[in-house]
Amino acid sequence: MSCTTIELAQFSPGTRRDLTICRFGRPGKGPKAYVQASMHADELPATLAAQHLRALLQQAGEEDRIMGEIILVPAANPIGFSQLLLDHHMGRHHCPSGRNFNRFWPDATAAVMAQEAQFTPDPAVNLARARRIIRGFLDEQAPHAEDEALKLELMKLAHDADIVLDMHTDLDAELHLYIDPGHWPGLRDLAALLRAGVVMFARHSGGNPFEETVAAPFLAMREADIPCTLPITVTIELRGQLDVDDELARADARAIFDFLILRGLVQGEAEAGDFTGIAAPFEATGLVRAPTGGIIIYECPLGAMVRKGEPIAHIADPLTARRTPVKANQTGRLFTRNLHRLAHAGDVIAKIQGTSPLPERKQGALMTD
Repeated sequence: MSCTTIELAQFSPGTRRDLTICRFGRPGKGPKAYVQASMHADELPATLAAQHLRALLQQAGEEDRIMGEIILVPAANPIGFSQLLLDHHMGRHHCPSGRNFNRFWPDATAAVMAQEAQFTPDPAVNLARARRIIRGFLDEQAPHAEDEALKLELMKLAHDADIVLDMHTDLDAELHLYIDPGHWPGLRDLAALLRAGVVMFARHSGGNPFEETVAAPFLAMREADIPCTLPITVTIELRGQLDVDDELARADARAIFDFLILRGLVQGEAEAGDFTGIAAPFEATGLVRAPTGGIIIYECPLGAMVRKGEPIAHIADPLTARRTPVKANQTGRLFTRNLHRLAHAGDVIAKIQGTSPLPERKQGALMTD
């Protein structure tokens, strides 16, 4: 194992940001995996899981069991780690610009498709050529802000990986995954290892989130009938922000480590078991909004199976005795809730995963900020 630091570009005098990169195995020895944690810097269970994963990978490296190249970025957002406002950690958005740290990643799709005529019937040749084009595109970028510079460095590390795992957490949630539909049911093993409650098939969600942007050039090639391998790209939501627990983090790290074994990056034995949750399109994810402002009182626990029209919460008006029911907008699994219990009218206070796409859910506008 070797850990190095990258000094990020400075955008104000007297400041410095460092990005720690841990490398295991050897480039070219086998497939490459890239794992990063807490791009939303206030999602600390991901960083804790990365700490435990680092220990497992270090031991495997010492035993010469790393069969490929693995890059781990244990704390992907040093900018967000430093953002505090009145003692509140503000790790989701870049405070100077208001940009979500997991949106607007540099996308090389247009650069790749501009050279469409150079591709061949050989998928391996096309993959190598596309990666060279992407790297050239990234090297030409000139970031104009600190968050853009960070994203560019991370994309340079991840763009040529065969497996990309981006570890996050939701607010108050069951463990759930976002994957490209082309990788299902092939990723049932990862979902089973992590004991995910929900798997969402996400493609063209909008806003260029990290895992979709890494895959976007290769997906465009396939859609243009250019033979090419689609990298495995997954966002792993490790429950909720308050689930900072060594036992959970240790189990999550072991699950990811076992997945790397099953994919041939680490030598060893692992079994996945069965996935028992819901796997369905992201368009089937129902966003439950507060009908009025007030205090949220949840009636259903995470993981509950609910029916459309069933009350899942009430909103208590603190100025009157009135309580307004919040009803499920579809039948499915309640898998996220709001961490904060004060709602404004129109706020998303829960998500329910069904199995059939909802008419109001459209590609390109599926993400909430």
